Amino acid sequence: MPAKTPAIPDAGVRRSLREILNGDQCLIASSVFDPVSARFARALGSEVGVMGGSVASHTVLGAPDIVLLTASELVEQARRICRLDAVNLVVDADHGYGNALNVMRTVQELQAAGVAATCVEDSILPREFGADEVQGLISIEEGVKKMKAAVLARGSGPMLVVARTNANGSEGPREAARRLLAYQDTGVDALFVPYLTKKEELEIITKDLKLPMMVAGSDASLFDRADLASRGVRVWLWGHQPFGVAAQALFEAMKAVQEGVLPSDLAKKPTAQTMNLATDANGYDQLTQQFLN
Repeated sequence: MPAKTPAIPDAGVRRSLREILNGDQCLIASSVFDPVSARFARALGSEVGVMGGSVASHTVLGAPDIVLLTASELVEQARRICRLDAVNLVVDADHGYGNALNVMRTVQELQAAGVAATCVEDSILPREFGADEVQGLISIEEGVKKMKAAVLARGSGPMLVVARTNANGSEGPREAARRLLAYQDTGVDALFVPYLTKKEELEIITKDLKLPMMVAGSDASLFDRADLASRGVRVWLWGHQPFGVAAQALFEAMKAVQEGVLPSDLAKKPTAQTMNLATDANGYDQLTQQFLN
């Protein structure tokens, strides 16, 4: 048996993602992108962390969200986060990195990494030569095949499969509803819709859906947790803004040092408590005392 990772501070009992989806409330998920952000999420009481394909590309490659990341790189970043067992990690697997057979391989690898749920979407990715700015979608028939392939690849394992569509942004809420209705009959565990701009879109999309929903990156006018919960939304993610905030703070600190500011005089210096949390210094001290003394 491999040694367990040092424990993070107790932030209360963490339910499984299935328990959360089967509940009757809507919780706020945290955007996570590495082990440190996952530790912070858990310490703040977050039960669900979402690693988007965008922030995975930013942190692993230093590249924009244009599907340059490979499936193997995505899986390895997920594995680094999962070894902490800090949050229920939901991983955005984009289009599954290819056709339905590629989806199966991606799902198998993410499940082996310990991911709580994998999102597979029906977008045409990466961008095709000559394509316009509007998000292209595969046919609904191919989307159904991809979702069925993902469920088959998951098998009897514990990981959940979440079907996602970006149709609302390109073709409107009725097409998004049509696609999600088809996907919910494939054996997936939940449905995912991003980028809603008004409540009417959510009303149309959720009207006939029976599976629990995840909503992400949507307008603040929709954020009414009681209303979201009544429509079957169990997980709300604002977006991946924390990564941008962290990037800006890092840039400003490095710039200040280059311009002559002493490191001891930097603004917004981390507290000892924050650094202990980021590195689990106290946990490792305990292991040192236990095994190296």
